[in-house]
Formats: sequence, C-alpha cells, structure tokens
Amino acid sequence: MNRILHTLVASLRTTALSRGNAFVTSAGMASCHHGSRPFLRWTAVLALAAMALSQDATSRTASASPIVVDGGSSWVGWSLRGNSRDVGIWAKDGTTRDFDLYTTVFYFDNNQITGNPVQVKAPGAPSGFNQGTFSQGAFTNGNVILGLGLKMKDNNSRAIGQTFFNFGIGTNNYQAASSLGGTDGRTDNTVWAHTGDFGMWMNGDLNAAGPSNLYAMTTNGTAYAGTGQYSNLAGGAGSGVSYDYAARMFRQGDAGGSIQFLFDLSAMQALYGPGSPSLGGGWNPTASARIGAIDLGTISDLKLSMFNANTGFANGQTVVVGPIAVPEPSTAVLGVIAIGTLAFAARRRRRKGDVVR
Repeated sequence: MNRILHTLVASLRTTALSRGNAFVTSAGMASCHHGSRPFLRWTAVLALAAMALSQDATSRTASASPIVVDGGSSWVGWSLRGNSRDVGIWAKDGTTRDFDLYTTVFYFDNNQITGNPVQVKAPGAPSGFNQGTFSQGAFTNGNVILGLGLKMKDNNSRAIGQTFFNFGIGTNNYQAASSLGGTDGRTDNTVWAHTGDFGMWMNGDLNAAGPSNLYAMTTNGTAYAGTGQYSNLAGGAGSGVSYDYAARMFRQGDAGGSIQFLFDLSAMQALYGPGSPSLGGGWNPTASARIGAIDLGTISDLKLSMFNANTGFANGQTVVVGPIAVPEPSTAVLGVIAIGTLAFAARRRRRKGDVVR
C-alpha cells in the first residue's frame, strides 16, 4: 500500500510541478514520508494533493459531467456565476435589468436537446445540433462547447431580445465596473479589443434570427493606439451563409424566461480561425480578419463583455464574464476517494484506541 501511495503522490507532484502549483509541491509533502502512521499520513497527502490539483484545474479543462441543454429549465451541469447587478459582473448601461448568469464548458458527446425549448434561428439555419452548409464540423463529438445562460428574474427582463457578445482572447481589458452604476466598466470592442478578438450578435426578437452576425477585429482598439476596425462575416439571404454559424440559441418562455447560448469553439477555430478556408459565398477573411487562436485546452484566455436588452434595445445592460471555471473529474474523484480513505483510516485508529494526530 505504501508503494502504491508513493506512486500516486509522485504522479500528482509531477503534474503539480508542470502547473506551478506551490501548494502540492511544497516541502510539507516530503515531510510526510516518515512517521509512525505512514498509511494515514500518505492518505492525507494524497487527499490534499488531489484537492489542490482539482482546484488548480478548474480553469484548465472542460467538464465531462452531463450537460442539460433545455433552454434554461434545470441548469444541470451549468455553474451559477452571479447576478447581472452584482459588483464584479455589472459593467455598463442600465442597473435595473435583473438576471442570473450561468456558464458551462464541455466536450460534445452526443448531447441532446431536452425539455422542448424554442430554438431561436433563421428559417434556413440548421435545427438542433445538425450541421449546415457553412457550419460543417460544428457540434461533433470531442468539440469544445462554451455555454452561457441567462435566467430572467422579473417580468421586465425578457428572454426575447438582443444579445451581443464581445469575446476577448488572451490579454484584453474587458472589465466590470467597480460599483453598480459606476462609469469605469470596459466593454466596447472598438476601444478595448485587440486584433483577433471577435463577437456575435444573437438576435432573439420577433424576427427570430438567432445567431445573426459574426465579426473579427482587424486592428487593436483605440485604447491601444489602434483604429478599432473589424470585419463582419456576411449573413442573411443571398449571402451564401444564411445565418449558418457554429453557434446555437435556445430559450424557455419570454418575460421572466431563460436563454441558453452555445458556441462551438473548436468549429469556430476551424471555420474562422488562423488558417481557415474561405467560406464560399460568405466571408473571405484576409490573414488580418480572422478570429484569433483560442487555447481550447483551457479556454482560460477568454473574457467577454455581453450586452443584453429587450426587443428594440429597451432596458439594456452590459455585463463582463471572466474565464470559465469547471472541475476536472479525474482529480476531483481522486480527492473524494482519498478523503474517504482518510476518514476510514481515522475511524479504524480510533477503534484501536489510538489518537489520530
């Protein structure tokens, strides 16, 4: 048993070194190699190491847990990030719009749509997770999917409306305001974005266009001595794209309802990223007019500013969301097992009249 624990902890320590996790690689681990109760001490080390690595991995990997896509009825597999009026999330515009914000990241694995949500899309756009002519490769098994959800908290906030996402990659300066109603939020792409940052318009009003526009920044924003220029991917009838993007939008209800947005980051990189082919009758991006390289292994390089409003841009509000944090199942499970073993060992010691120290 001692040899097995030694191997497991050595593996955890190697992983920790590669990630720079100071807690796991501290001298305290080495100090537990000896003692009158090696099994108990090794188990404690294993539990703490697994918990630390699991915490360290939260911004690095996608979840393998079941993800429910139902328009926002249950939020199983989604993480509550806070409310639109929370300090640290609220960034600009109105202060009365009230919705909870959820996020998730997962590897697509034959995921199904449940609960009969309304898919908000143009008539010619693909249904469900089917691929279209210009979204080939989207929502296939193994792709990294980013989900963002809104649960409206009052009848003044409608699930039918307009939502604009500005995605910042790597070093960027989208940030929430320091106070509710403050003026120091940074949300404008033409000011704060960098070349390669991108955004999407998700049109949920009565036109039901769904994912309706995609842009990529061709210069830095004006805050970085750039001109804030961007290039749009053509959409709509006659363009050859017809709103057929690697993104989906589902909702439940309207006033007081909910929305879930899903972005296939893997497909977006293949279709619109560095080295991507032209899109036929749609967009022929130049080298400077493509989505920048997203780190699909961690997605911790993504931060976004999101504007959400009712139909006609009434009661609009902008929030900022930072890196998406999700658990890594392997280390999380290892931590649970180690903690359980630790508890069992402690109970066994007590039964023998020994004192656990």
